Amino acid sequence: MRIMFQTMFVLLLCSTGLHAQNYLYQEQFSGGEADNEWHAGFNGNAMLPVNYPGNPSGDRWVGKLDNHFSGGNVGQSWSGSPEMTNYYYEAQVYIPVDGAVYYGLEFRVDTTGLTSGYQFVARFRPGGMLTPRLRFRLRPDDNPAIPQTIRDWEAGEIPGGIPQVSGWHKLAVLARGHEFWFWFNDQLLPGCPVLDYSRVSGAIGAYLWDDVSPLMSMYIDDINVTSDPLVSVAHTPPLPDAPVLHQNHPNPFSGTTVVSYELPAPSWMTLVVYSAEGRRLAVLHEGMQDAGIHRTTWNPGDRPSGMYMLRLTTPGGVRQRNIMHIR
Repeated sequence: MRIMFQTMFVLLLCSTGLHAQNYLYQEQFSGGEADNEWHAGFNGNAMLPVNYPGNPSGDRWVGKLDNHFSGGNVGQSWSGSPEMTNYYYEAQVYIPVDGAVYYGLEFRVDTTGLTSGYQFVARFRPGGMLTPRLRFRLRPDDNPAIPQTIRDWEAGEIPGGIPQVSGWHKLAVLARGHEFWFWFNDQLLPGCPVLDYSRVSGAIGAYLWDDVSPLMSMYIDDINVTSDPLVSVAHTPPLPDAPVLHQNHPNPFSGTTVVSYELPAPSWMTLVVYSAEGRRLAVLHEGMQDAGIHRTTWNPGDRPSGMYMLRLTTPGGVRQRNIMHIR
């Protein structure tokens, strides 16, 4: 029942249109002045308005965030109320393909100390150990300098693929309870909602980081935060042509991991966990399910660390994923 409700909720979000908007926060940097107070976080610099011809709104004013050597080449600035809980946050972000490692949004930001919170960041620079991707991650309260990855979207899961030219891109996130939906250029990313239980409230912010240079800048514009999602029917994710079994997240994992999959049509299916030796260990689901996105969880309990296998079996075929458990 919970899985069916989540699927129906995604479809409801994608058909709400632009009505019933309740703005909690807006920032346009119009006229060269910030509409709200921006604070420096993580030993960095605060957001400042600058003139930028050709910005998305056409008014030539945007926010600029610089990274800083004393903050480990991080630029992080926050604004708004730390008491905000469930909200939709969207912004236009200029993302170079040859720039810093990460550019993006922060949300549910704990504004105390060095700050901590969730991030939705983009890396489009090729090369290095990490391929270009979009990433949902957490800067935890106890160690905000070491973010923890929650979910990645690589080229095959990003509508239109990885941009090859620097430009403005719209990033958006809906945080509701422990469920999170993410959009890139108004396209809902697969596997949503993503589950995480770390934070329930906090301010919004922007984030920039590079592994080498403390001389990077990030540009952001048209920031809107509402209590209702600003999405339209055009955002409804299409059904896949064949069953899809997504990589679990987090992976590797200790404790519980989330497994999501998509069905092109109503069908009988089984989702089973096997040991590396092929021994059947757990049945996560067996029976009829509707078309669309579904998710469940698995906790291996006291089973040893090692590689396990997920197997999704439907009339449309068999899909498998290797997963790594670390105790």
